Amino acid sequence: MVTPIRPTVLIVDDDKKFLTFVARTLKRGGFYVMTAHDGCEVPDLLSKARIDVLLLDLQMPGMNGWEVMRRLRANATAGDAAVPVPKVVVLSGRNEDETAAFVRRLGADAYLTKPSWGDQIIATVRGVLNN
Repeated sequence: MVTPIRPTVLIVDDDKKFLTFVARTLKRGGFYVMTAHDGCEVPDLLSKARIDVLLLDLQMPGMNGWEVMRRLRANATAGDAAVPVPKVVVLSGRNEDETAAFVRRLGADAYLTKPSWGDQIIATVRGVLNN
């Protein structure tokens, strides 16, 4: 019997406590989890590993989530097959309809506000994987 490959989620957030909470939650949900503390790490990680879902904070030092999304969109538009574009779930402390709408225009597949409960995060990640 072949064991199915677990989906890989890359969590990018500068809040170490929240990053740890989300990582533990997703691991318990059956996902393989990678973490990064700012967006500067994302391009390198995407080029080295198959990332199915990118769980992305917007406000971070270095390269923020907005810039990560712009670069992902540019790669997708350019047809850069060398770096597959993962599904994107934005996790932000900004609870604004305008922000949610804007990140969706940039290519986000889902938008969650902080704090989010573990079950909600797992359900959202599973949802974007199934679409």
